[in-house]
Amino acid sequence: MYKNLFDCHIHSDNSHDGHTSVEDICRRAVEMGLAGLAITDHAECQGYLDLVYQPRLLKSVADAAAAAEKFKNQLTVIRGFELGQPLQDTDLALELLGLCDYDFIIGSLHGLGGKTKEDFEYWAFMEDPNHNAHEKLVDYYNQLIDLAHWGNFDVMGHITYPVRHVKIDFSRYMEQIDQLLRILIQDGRGIEINTSGLRQGVGMTMPHLDLVRYYRQLGGEIITIGSDAHYLEHVGHSVDVGMDMLAAAGFRYVTYYQNRKPHFIKVE
Repeated sequence: MYKNLFDCHIHSDNSHDGHTSVEDICRRAVEMGLAGLAITDHAECQGYLDLVYQPRLLKSVADAAAAAEKFKNQLTVIRGFELGQPLQDTDLALELLGLCDYDFIIGSLHGLGGKTKEDFEYWAFMEDPNHNAHEKLVDYYNQLIDLAHWGNFDVMGHITYPVRHVKIDFSRYMEQIDQLLRILIQDGRGIEINTSGLRQGVGMTMPHLDLVRYYRQLGGEIITIGSDAHYLEHVGHSVDVGMDMLAAAGFRYVTYYQNRKPHFIKVE
């Protein structure tokens, strides 16, 4: 068992697809022996008005602040959110970023803009013989590069996200991935190991070990681990596997954030 396990990607019932209160999440984390967690509820910029994110986000941060006080002697509770598709509405994204005092922001891309705004899960890649998956994945990585240049976040979420829905030969995209990682490293931001793929039938984390190792070889130091839990039973899921990956990739430290500043804990 590792010391100081942090789960830095958790959705409460303040997310449109979450199912558990922040307090119950924290209670579960204490039972599991986690040292800390980040509440990172959704704010999807392209669907913001439809899903009424502002009151959800305000409540999420308030709930996390209350939990931080209630569990202060047992658990570090980090106030954050997952900012989805910010480049599809940058004015809104900046408004959300100024809404509260956050500890931690995950920048994510769940679906492409333009004519295809839906999450990748609705693309039905494998059922459609004309899905043009390669072209969409090229677009995906180009948009991640644009997001990295924009930079108003701390860690980029699940940088191999489409692997949930389509088999990918990542060697075809290494030039773009290399560029993406170099931008993040140069600008002092990080990536996460998202462990949700290990419980979703994907059979791998996002990103997988080879890319985590490559990020380290490039000089990457900032890396968080998150379960991307939406249900109570998934809190902390495979965070220890993420720590194993960090050790295998040559990392000496894992990261969590407070007041938008990275904190580093030894992988031990």
